[in-house]
Amino acid sequence: MHPNGRSEHCCSPAIHQLLKDMTVSQILYQLLVYFIPIQLCLGQAPVFEQQRRWEGVTGEALYNHSPLIPDGTEITILLFKGMPHCRYFLVKEDRRPFSITVTPCDAALEWRISIQKWPTHSARQSFRRSQWGRDTTRELFSYKGNTVKSYVQISSHSAFYKLHLISIRSDTQIRVYMTTNPQSKPPDPAIPFDPRVDVTSVGQTTVALAWKASPSILRYQEHIQYCILVNQKHNYNSLCAAEPQLKHPDDLWPELPVVSIYSAGRAVHLAGMDDLLRPSTAFSSPFTKGPKLDVTRLCVGNRNVYSVSELQPNTRYYFDVFAVNVLTSTSSAYKGTFAKTLQWPDPNILDLKEGIMIQVYIRKGGQKFYSFRPDTQHRRVQFTLYSCGEVHVQIERNSKLVLSAIVGNLKHFQLKGKAKARYMIGIKSTEPVEVPVKILVSTRPNKAFFPRLPGNLKLKTFDKLRTCNSVTVAWLGTQEQNEYCLYKREIKDQVEKEIKKPNRCFGPERRDVSEKVSCKYFYKLNTQHAVAVQKVTGLKAGTTYLFDVYVFGHRGHSLKYQSKVIKTRKAC
Repeated sequence: MHPNGRSEHCCSPAIHQLLKDMTVSQILYQLLVYFIPIQLCLGQAPVFEQQRRWEGVTGEALYNHSPLIPDGTEITILLFKGMPHCRYFLVKEDRRPFSITVTPCDAALEWRISIQKWPTHSARQSFRRSQWGRDTTRELFSYKGNTVKSYVQISSHSAFYKLHLISIRSDTQIRVYMTTNPQSKPPDPAIPFDPRVDVTSVGQTTVALAWKASPSILRYQEHIQYCILVNQKHNYNSLCAAEPQLKHPDDLWPELPVVSIYSAGRAVHLAGMDDLLRPSTAFSSPFTKGPKLDVTRLCVGNRNVYSVSELQPNTRYYFDVFAVNVLTSTSSAYKGTFAKTLQWPDPNILDLKEGIMIQVYIRKGGQKFYSFRPDTQHRRVQFTLYSCGEVHVQIERNSKLVLSAIVGNLKHFQLKGKAKARYMIGIKSTEPVEVPVKILVSTRPNKAFFPRLPGNLKLKTFDKLRTCNSVTVAWLGTQEQNEYCLYKREIKDQVEKEIKKPNRCFGPERRDVSEKVSCKYFYKLNTQHAVAVQKVTGLKAGTTYLFDVYVFGHRGHSLKYQSKVIKTRKAC
């Protein structure tokens, strides 16, 4: 009995027979029966043309012709915001268990279950229809939220049960599964303890995914499969939330037969989807209120490793994996993930390799770009730049600027590592001439690729020890035992021009062998006493010389001290 005093009636035998004869999809049936339970929930009893013959219909037949929830099959129900919707299911035997599971797709809802005891024919004769319906209804369970919820009755009465549904925030769809044999129901696919979906590799048009196998595979291998959703907008918490986006809604509705129904004193003629939605603007499709998303579903069987292909380069995609029971159409969601595909290689951007040094030349006012993507997980990444002039360096990580600095000699930059990081290095010259630069990137900064340098890289000469044919040069060392080589060159041109020649700050590989004075290994544990002294003889009187010291590390990479210009005495 409705609170307003109007009795709740059900469908006529004619409509029931019509539904029997129809061979349309399940969702069509749900749309047809949706209009009637709405009126029942609102207390507006629909009146069919055959209503005059209802006087002899028993209570049992009255309930049998209501929209029933099938036993043992999951169904999808459409809900409109704020409009109640009712469904019924029957338990024919006393002490029979049953369970019902309601799965919200993408919106919160309220639902409750009430029992309507089955009136016998004799009880029907002793009470008016408006009385027994009110006296025998009792609420058993209620829930409000957006998560999957089940209600189980271990021992129930022989009766009709009413499921009352209402969507709180938006038009949506839900799934309902009811069974009177809960023990025989295959359980929903189980999700492993670690539900994450891992991105194992990313390319320009492909993304490889991997996830832990569902425990249900061991028992129901032939009934469990994995389905992947791919889209560019967001992750989905349930498979049914994405189903409206998988296919255009108009493709889901077959043609409806013509049925005449009277509701609230006016005729409603149902003749297809458009006519079904015509009586009220409130009955608009929940799937046509926003732009259609491009969602792709890929079902991959029992494989838990899959490579999604035919993607767009430089595009972010969201991936969701679901374990699906093909017998019951139930599904369980893994924790979704996302990844951005790579850009097509830019011919102007060169890749840097782990631990391999390269030497480049930056023209006046020019700039160059390099990229580095670590192959493995890393805590830190070190960028080493060795420049023979001032250059401006910028480093980006995943398109975000993390470092900007001026480099004029040897510089080490250490950054905190980040999973799946891609680094971009931009180098721009600030010198009026071409500048050579050495670049080295490593995720193992503890391994020294260059020798350790003292705090002062200047060469010192002693004026009192300077003669017509000899000079004495000194420099600082470190606690590391390294090889030091001293080179000299007679300067015939301008000193400034000689110092600024290309490659002047790099190793002695391109220098003439005759310029080499001597090499020696040297170190001191006490850095205050780590001073190397070398006397150079056989020089010309009154001649200007350029002296350079190179220090070599254990890996063969060399660094140069600051050059020193010395002129021998003209007369002694």
